[in-house]
Amino acid sequence: MYWEYPNVLFLLWLLPGMGYLLYQAARRRRAAAERFADATMLERLLPRPLPGRAALKAGALLLGCACLIVAGARPRFGVYFEKVSRRGVDLYVLLDVSRSMLAGDVAPNRLERAKADIRDLLTRLTGDRVGLIAFAGKPVVVVPLTTDQGFYRMALDTVDPTSAPRGGSLIGDAIRKAMEALEPQPGREQVLVLITDGEDQDSFPQEAAKQAAERGLRIFTVGLGDPGEGARIPVAGKSGSPHFLTYQDQEVWSKMDEKLLKEIALTTGGAYIPAQTRAYDLGAIYDEHLSGLARGEISEEKRKRFREQFQLFVGLGLCFLVVEFLIPTHARERQA
Repeated sequence: MYWEYPNVLFLLWLLPGMGYLLYQAARRRRAAAERFADATMLERLLPRPLPGRAALKAGALLLGCACLIVAGARPRFGVYFEKVSRRGVDLYVLLDVSRSMLAGDVAPNRLERAKADIRDLLTRLTGDRVGLIAFAGKPVVVVPLTTDQGFYRMALDTVDPTSAPRGGSLIGDAIRKAMEALEPQPGREQVLVLITDGEDQDSFPQEAAKQAAERGLRIFTVGLGDPGEGARIPVAGKSGSPHFLTYQDQEVWSKMDEKLLKEIALTTGGAYIPAQTRAYDLGAIYDEHLSGLARGEISEEKRKRFREQFQLFVGLGLCFLVVEFLIPTHARERQA
């Protein structure tokens, strides 16, 4: 047996108190009548009480209330199995973990901001399968497609620039890796969400986007970073003192490449989200662009259910209350 609202059952402790109050009320009525007249006169003025009927009425009232309280706790018993189908889309998040994502033009840095926004996205995914690919110089499937958001969040927390085995930023390779990981599923949309600063090192991302479009994959690109001035890339020094990445004795400034991200989104029929350095809600973007996608059946399973049985106790409680109403407590006097 399963109770939907088990705390309601604590109300049953009120019933002994109700019984005591009914007993005291009957005693006080009798005492008040005895103060009004003596015993001989009372027998002539009051109808003759039927033995045990008062207790029977009180018992019926208390049982009726008890049944209604039990019904309020929503008891369930009687097992049956229900077929449940889960429907959704397949979505891979491609997360840039290259060193340029450590730039601080987005607080606290581009990478941590992207991870926070992915967590917001997860709150909107109901029944959807989501995966995670981290990429820099090489893409790595961190989380294959799953509906287990707890596992996904734990894996996301551990992602950092060391999650990809080589330095660099190869967006095209990340798109191709996602196409390998996604098996075509007729009747269900498959999408990629690419979160990056747009820097690429000759991985031919436009060609990869065309291949994705031929597969029917839509790519939504999110551009993080300042496209104008850019920002320096922090590097941990051996002495522990902070300094920035240099190339040929010049500090490297990372700028967000909007043009590339717009081309990828346009080629695949997706959308470009110019987050740049501003606050944005990836969950709201999902509602706007992705919530209307065609959802196919992901899995079907049988789930154990308990039947609602509160109706039985409601009916039984009403029957007791009707019986209490119909039980007479005094004998009817015959008219001469």
